[in-house]
Amino acid sequence: MLDPTMILAAGGGGGLTDVDGAMVLWTWITFGIVLAVLSKFAWKPILNALDERESHIRQADENATKIKQELLEVHAQREKIIAGADAKAKDIIAAARDGAVDEAETIRNKARDEAKILEENATREINAARDRAQAVLRADTAELAVKLAGMLVGENLDDQKNQVLVDRLIKEL
Repeated sequence: MLDPTMILAAGGGGGLTDVDGAMVLWTWITFGIVLAVLSKFAWKPILNALDERESHIRQADENATKIKQELLEVHAQREKIIAGADAKAKDIIAAARDGAVDEAETIRNKARDEAKILEENATREINAARDRAQAVLRADTAELAVKLAGMLVGENLDDQKNQVLVDRLIKEL
């Protein structure tokens, strides 16, 4: 085997900075051939794949932007619907509250009217009972007066006897 230190010691190799013209020429020829082969068979498919990838990424970005815009519109519509539903619910609650207040007022007025009717009926009954009692009292008083007058006329006595008779009749009653 060749030992690299031996080649250097024998003076057969060159240094790192030594340039060999033939090697440079072959390097450039090899590079050109590789470049031509790559350009003919690999460079165009690679560029086409990169162009397709770029267009796919661009299309995905546009789709993402459209979707984002649609989501913003949907969110705005949702907020609008929620606000509308909230306003409608508040209107329903206010209408129900107003209806309840009106119904309470109607019930209160009806109860007040019924109490007034009951009071008027009771007053009428009391007045009728009072009138009947007064009529009975008048009849009894008239009857009593007639009896007393009849007794006084039947026993026409002096004032002292009349007084004694009245006192006796009062005690009997």
